[in-house]
Amino acid sequence: MTKKINILSIDGGGIRGILPATFLSALEERLQQRTNDPDARLADFFDLIAGTSTGGLLTCVYLCPDDNDAHRPKFSARQALDFYFSYGNVAFKPYREGDAGGFHKYPPDGLEMQLNNFFKDLKLSQLIKPCCITAYDLNHSEPYLFLSHKAISDPRVNYYVRNITRATSALPGIFPPAKISSLAERTYTFVDGSLFAYNPAFFGYMQAEEVFPHSEDFFLLSLGTGHVSTAYSNAQLADSSDKNWAQLLADIAFSAHSDMVNFQLEEIFKNNKHSRYIRLQPSLQGLNKEMDDVSPLNIQALYGAGQNFVASNEKTVKEIVDILVADKN
Repeated sequence: MTKKINILSIDGGGIRGILPATFLSALEERLQQRTNDPDARLADFFDLIAGTSTGGLLTCVYLCPDDNDAHRPKFSARQALDFYFSYGNVAFKPYREGDAGGFHKYPPDGLEMQLNNFFKDLKLSQLIKPCCITAYDLNHSEPYLFLSHKAISDPRVNYYVRNITRATSALPGIFPPAKISSLAERTYTFVDGSLFAYNPAFFGYMQAEEVFPHSEDFFLLSLGTGHVSTAYSNAQLADSSDKNWAQLLADIAFSAHSDMVNFQLEEIFKNNKHSRYIRLQPSLQGLNKEMDDVSPLNIQALYGAGQNFVASNEKTVKEIVDILVADKN
């Protein structure tokens, strides 16, 4: 039998990316303990990572090569988590009074500065494992996938990582669209991939089948950024303002898409005796569901919820470690 292919997928969700980042930091620590290797990284165990928006950012952090060894990860999962603590207030800084933000809440300057500082001139083709990062191409009105395995040989689809993470994070109403160019100077205007792939797990699975065409054994770990379990109030439904219904429709679309992808993958993997699919979605009960609440109180609340989610799913964490380490051995 061919080698099992391990896939990691991370949803969109803005600052709520703290939730999967906390889980993955704990998972990496467990992998280090199990293998007795303090230098073990998530990229050592996953063959492909998919991400949308904040999940796309995490994908690039996990796959960023070390400055002295292009085949080893530069950052630990803990450092990826720390990124949220350091960049939140800078990235989500509202337009100054008098500036014309229009429909979008934040100028991109703070986010772009942080991405430039973090990724510098790193290219998509230099990421150490295959990845799939989503965005929506406004020029051609179609979904777009940033694929590192294709960027290696084709400059037309190779981009600076700082630009990819800006594009996949350009959620309308939050940040304005991102106009970026490939290394072959093809220019596109992108918005957040959440519009069609809030949960990118299906795209990650499809790309893994393409990259590893002879494999039949797949393990897919899909991580959400929080499930909204509260129903809408009568007051919310009675509010006919554009702002209210734009928010309601966005919440409904993101939730429905995430649930549909989960249903489809459950059906696919149910009929594949060689493969395994695990979907983990923390609850947002008691938390602010907004993607841009970067107040210290909310960031700490999300981190605490992430830790509690790990603690309440220790059996599943151990099962994931067993799967990943068994394949590594």
